[in-house]
Amino acid sequence: MKLLGPKSISTGLSYLFLLLFIFLLLHTIYMTFLFGVSYYNYTNSEHLLPEVIEIGKSRGNHPPPFDVYFIFKYPFSNQQMMMGFFTKQTVMFHSFQNIFFCLFFLFLYKIFNHLNNHNLFTEKIIQQLKIFSIINILYAPLYFFIWVYLFNASLDGSIIITCLIFFFLGITMYFTSAFFKKGYQLQSENDLTI
Repeated sequence: MKLLGPKSISTGLSYLFLLLFIFLLLHTIYMTFLFGVSYYNYTNSEHLLPEVIEIGKSRGNHPPPFDVYFIFKYPFSNQQMMMGFFTKQTVMFHSFQNIFFCLFFLFLYKIFNHLNNHNLFTEKIIQQLKIFSIINILYAPLYFFIWVYLFNASLDGSIIITCLIFFFLGITMYFTSAFFKKGYQLQSENDLTI
């Protein structure tokens, strides 16, 4: 089986990344909607969507803002989607994570979809690779900032490893975009001489 071009592995991967993007986009929209309804329920003592939202005072002696918990469920099921303390930091972190991974899979889809073309070296794929690399490079310090400063978490190995993985992925993609740019220049020169 071919790696690149029509009906290749890159075609299958592009569809997989598109499905992941669509799922995460719908998940993000649903999560944002549930956070909004939960905030409304909590501030107005309402009980909208009780089948999928549970919000209330935490058991035990938790200091504010950790005295309020939430549980979200997927619609038409009893499957739990997420749970935690209902704080600004929690909402910001989950929103940040979901938006990042939506962009992550969207640009992977665009890149692998472009690899299906007969002409690999174009300005469009170079631009997509650069944007993908910048997204990954920016994710690392933002992820670190959210955990260490917003959550006051102690510096732990998993935080550092996650930051390094996405930072080096971004650097690698930036070098890949430079290789594609060089390939595009060589291809353009070759087209001019023919």
